[in-house]
Amino acid sequence: EALSRASVTSIDQFSPQNLANTAWAFAVADHTLPVSFSKHLKQSIETTDLFSPESLSQLHQWQLWNRERGAVLPLPPDFSERCKAAFMASQPRPSRMQRQVEATVSALGLPFRAEVITEIGYSIDIVVEWHGVQIGIEVDGPSHFLGRDPNGPTLLKRRQLRRLEGWTLCSVPFWEWNDVSSDAERRKQYVLQLLQRASEASL
Repeated sequence: EALSRASVTSIDQFSPQNLANTAWAFAVADHTLPVSFSKHLKQSIETTDLFSPESLSQLHQWQLWNRERGAVLPLPPDFSERCKAAFMASQPRPSRMQRQVEATVSALGLPFRAEVITEIGYSIDIVVEWHGVQIGIEVDGPSHFLGRDPNGPTLLKRRQLRRLEGWTLCSVPFWEWNDVSSDAERRKQYVLQLLQRASEASL
């Protein structure tokens, strides 16, 4: 509620980046934006071309949030495509930890794909075929957490993949992987247990 009031009172002073930051924050919080904000955002899109790649990427996730809510997308189609393109161009490169998890999945003889781009533009680190179910494995390093709690970007990605595309997901937190990374057999057991839990949770 405080964020809503603040955005309404200062909206006329918002830069394109401020607008994108605020829209993204509402998407993360899963909180409805004031109508006046959406109108101002649309007006800014029509009158300026100063949205950075970061802003466009954030607005893509905000558009996905509107789809989550069943709302009509308020942005022009060509601008929406620019947002999606910027978002897809901003995907991070695979980490060393991700490559280790991939190698473990391969050692188990499980069919998998790495860096799978979904219809809504997200990249899933590893997708494994497990007893006829496609399970997405997200390899989550320290940048995905505040302490040991998933941060805003991580929670938003998981929620949108599950709600909009029905993905079954599981996470490999860095501290859990660190505990097993030095032993090949423990790595295998960890991955098998992870997939089994995810499969059971999806039923």
